[in-house]
Amino acid sequence: MNTKRFFDYIERNGVRSTVNAVRQHLKDRAEDRHYNDSLEAMRPGEEELLRQKEACFEREPLISILVPAYLPEDSHFRQMLRSVKAQTYENYELIIGNGGGISENTNAAFSEAKGEYVALLDQDDFIEPDALYQVVKAINKGARLIYTDEDKYDTATGRYLRPFRKKDFDMELLCSNNYICHFLVVEKKLIDEAGWLRREYDGAQDHDLILRCAERLKREEIAHVDRILYHWRIHERSTAGDPGTKEYAHEAGRRAIEDHLRRTGIAGEVKETEHRGFYRIEYPKALYALRYSLQLGEGIMAKEASAVETMAAILEANPDIGAVGGRVIDRMGRVVSSGYMEDGLGGYIPMYHGMDHNLSGAFHMASLRQEADAVSNQCVMLREETRSCYDSDTGRMCRKIREKGYRIVIDPRLLFIKK
Repeated sequence: MNTKRFFDYIERNGVRSTVNAVRQHLKDRAEDRHYNDSLEAMRPGEEELLRQKEACFEREPLISILVPAYLPEDSHFRQMLRSVKAQTYENYELIIGNGGGISENTNAAFSEAKGEYVALLDQDDFIEPDALYQVVKAINKGARLIYTDEDKYDTATGRYLRPFRKKDFDMELLCSNNYICHFLVVEKKLIDEAGWLRREYDGAQDHDLILRCAERLKREEIAHVDRILYHWRIHERSTAGDPGTKEYAHEAGRRAIEDHLRRTGIAGEVKETEHRGFYRIEYPKALYALRYSLQLGEGIMAKEASAVETMAAILEANPDIGAVGGRVIDRMGRVVSSGYMEDGLGGYIPMYHGMDHNLSGAFHMASLRQEADAVSNQCVMLREETRSCYDSDTGRMCRKIREKGYRIVIDPRLLFIKK
């Protein structure tokens, strides 16, 4: 955290929040120390890369890689070009657009694209040799929008850091932050239908595009490739190095989410959190709160009465959400429950269990409203249609809710204390 950002953060959020942000920053830095070695171990070897080059798919679509360019640093630009040339999937074209703003340049490249899919790549970033290969595997399973995991590359040190291992598609999380970001590949026909990049959203143009495309897709048509295939370069002028270098982008992101709510008929006000580029939707107070049933375990109580009101407001504004959970903490401020994710073996893994609730987690993900596979039956609000799903077993309760076609959401800012 540089000096300017440090004092800006204090001015916006106060000393206590700043101390917590510094603690999180130091924790993230500590976790970066061994990442280079683990990245190298995850990369495919020469034999595997050769196998990929010789592989055949049922569908082998032409992919148009679009690069908006504006006065690129020569060495950075050449590294980007080398990474494209090294792709094991070779049915691609590279189109570079220049002469305008980022949206105009990308749209200029898009207008020349002949591919069935388009991929977005920034001029100073670079991708792994198997990036397109992994994307095409997802396309062959029916995906129309694909995104991968990513990390940062520090030009000054030559080290990789901050690996971002993302969630599978989560619209609730996408309305909190553009967690999808890079590497993004989208069916060209879908972008034609949704509309190209919009200049008035420069700085958050990808977020706006993803929201508009996702609104038109079924969940199974959006694929997350859980491999780090994109490297976002950190240098003096990059947003990766200092998100505060593009203040206008934060307002554009807020408006992009606001537009999404308007298009989908959801009433709500989008506000930026203490973390720049991260948002929170505030819904109107529920008019029919009695329709919703709050279940709290023994000794658990809301830290603030507004937490219960917010749960009801979320359910009333989103008829496809069947349950909302709050974050339960103990008297020491440690997380007791904050949602669960499936472990692939029929069980559930607690999210952020034991973490100091004042920390926001890597990429602030622990502080954002998002979907969960399950929320605790000891702190949950159910809508009228899912009240009968309540069960003494958390996993069974949540499976019944999801079988009815409802989403389950956890809001970690709604605090409940277990005495």
